[in-house]
Amino acid sequence: MAVFPLPQLEDNAVLLPSSQTNSTQPQLCDVWRDIQGAHNWNGLLDPMVPNLKAEALRYGNLAQLCYDAFDGKSYSKNYGTCYHSKRDLFNKMGMSESGYQVTKYVYANTNLLNQVFGEKPKDQGVWLGFIAVCTDPNEIRRLGRRDIVIAWRGTQTAEEWIEDLRDILVPTRLSSRCKRTGKNQEHHFADGVLIERGFLSCYTSTVRHRQGAAGATVNISTRDLVVSEIERLIQVYEKEMDNLIITFTGHSLGAALATLSAYDIKQMLCTKHNFHQIPVTVFAFASPPVGNLAFAKRVEEIGVKVLRFVNKRDLVPKVPGVCMNENVGCLSKLLHWLPWTYFHVGVELPLHNNSPFIQHTHNLAYFHNLELYLHLLDGYVGSKQPFSWSGRDHALVNNSCDLLREKYEIPPKWWQEQNKGLVKGPDGKWTQPSEEE
Repeated sequence: MAVFPLPQLEDNAVLLPSSQTNSTQPQLCDVWRDIQGAHNWNGLLDPMVPNLKAEALRYGNLAQLCYDAFDGKSYSKNYGTCYHSKRDLFNKMGMSESGYQVTKYVYANTNLLNQVFGEKPKDQGVWLGFIAVCTDPNEIRRLGRRDIVIAWRGTQTAEEWIEDLRDILVPTRLSSRCKRTGKNQEHHFADGVLIERGFLSCYTSTVRHRQGAAGATVNISTRDLVVSEIERLIQVYEKEMDNLIITFTGHSLGAALATLSAYDIKQMLCTKHNFHQIPVTVFAFASPPVGNLAFAKRVEEIGVKVLRFVNKRDLVPKVPGVCMNENVGCLSKLLHWLPWTYFHVGVELPLHNNSPFIQHTHNLAYFHNLELYLHLLDGYVGSKQPFSWSGRDHALVNNSCDLLREKYEIPPKWWQEQNKGLVKGPDGKWTQPSEEE
């Protein structure tokens, strides 16, 4: 096992002892509603309170897990799936102490994803994330709540975004199948709400989904899969309604899908008796704008809390809508009806590339990397404060890129599945395992 050298901080970086950062902050269980955005994170961001940073990093790790556990090797017979089963995901990915249990995998199937991952059968979806629930009693006590989390994976590089996200806004026409009648029921959303067509197509795409121990498959949309699982979990924990929350997280495309699905789920909750009080929060990393002004207003009206982390040098949060967005001012509001006028939602936290660990680079794609986001967040204290390393392993920055300075002796793009996914059988031969259930 490789032993990486301890980082040597430079003059413009500060290491805060844990006794200074944690001694005076309140228990998370006492302030979790504020940490989840009950008051739009007022007074918590600049400077950032340690509880909020820790929670944001925790959800960011779940989004990163979606990348690390994804089989994106074109030569693999399990291409486009997760390396591990729902039962083993956290254990195999080194997160056995998370306190969460995966209840459902999420798949999608759209032309957008097929362009990235190659031609696939029409009904075969690509693994895009998971739904999990906190089940460990000690972790529930620490959090102060029962947390249902939905983590979405994004595309891999900024180049893929620039190629794929050249689309327009379209009306949202979301419906779900009634279990009692078997008929589709339309959700009556606010007039004028428009969503980027690629995101909506991904969220409503239909895949073949395996159900039950017998392995029977049915056609189901990504959206119906998510909504039905959330409804099921709410019914399971209905007696804990006062301390139940639904948290979405994702990076890049995953952040856009997290925002869209959070909006959809909150709309569903608002139509059900006593469910409207369940908080819905999004921790979004490098999210592009998802919809128009009406969408942004509706997200705020129904109470979805969105905290967006944005690297100042990342291009993805600026597209689509690079020429017409909320930063244009009055002109964008006058032309909000155009199918290419985008507005971001929620609260934005800009992250500055002021880390002494990072070397200078002209590779713009690296500024979109999620591990870089988490590294910058780890060192973030306030908008005018220098980078202050809090102890997150700096080696993770080079997980899938080459950004660390050479003196730290961390190889670039070092993350890979052990033996590239091959396993040695009883006969001594190395083969690719079958997809785990």
